[in-house]
Amino acid sequence: MDYTFTINDFEGPLDLLLSLVRQSKMDIYEIPIKTLIDEYIEFINSQKELNIDIASEYLVMASELLHLKSRMLINKEMDSVESEEFEINTEDDLRNKLIEYEKIKNIADAFKDLEEKRSEIHEKSPENYLNFADEIKYDHNVSTVDELYKAILEFQKRFKYTKPLNTRITTKELSVDDRIKDIRTILNKKKRVNFLDLFEEVSKEYIIVTFLSVLDMSKSNEINIIQEDNFKPIIIEKR
Repeated sequence: MDYTFTINDFEGPLDLLLSLVRQSKMDIYEIPIKTLIDEYIEFINSQKELNIDIASEYLVMASELLHLKSRMLINKEMDSVESEEFEINTEDDLRNKLIEYEKIKNIADAFKDLEEKRSEIHEKSPENYLNFADEIKYDHNVSTVDELYKAILEFQKRFKYTKPLNTRITTKELSVDDRIKDIRTILNKKKRVNFLDLFEEVSKEYIIVTFLSVLDMSKSNEINIIQEDNFKPIIIEKR
């Protein structure tokens, strides 16, 4: 059955029936079916008196309800042979149709709410973030962050075997700015230095700060990070 706006903004006869149920403030299982039928017929008749054309689907439902009411008035057994001419032959038939319609209507309302919320969201086509970044040119096969990280792990592994048996632990404040100054001093003297030679200490803090300092200097175009081939030393070169 098609549900289109016809009269008083009802989306078909089932919508009108459901509205009458809600107006009664009763549960679908509790409302007297005869009362519901009478209210539906009364509403349809009132629309005719107002010279409003009634869609055929409303009139078909009216005939279905009158058929059901006649069966109820003559106390015809509801489990007897049903009429093939009508879809609604019992009170349960009508209640089931209303319950099914209410479920569909609730789902439709939920989707409508989602559609309205979605209309408030404005999308922007994805863009390549590199278009907004400063252009960085590398002269050689520059190692990636992953390669730098692998080099650090390898350095830590080798350092384990050179660590003295007795060590003295001291706390020293480290900052990226101070470490960058240290690296600049080294590069001013040597111009090029092996990446691993920058690690005079192997504490976690020292490694992290040195690693971030190298990345920051690369980003600001102060240095070139060079690796001529896989497994070759990573070279830090002053620009």
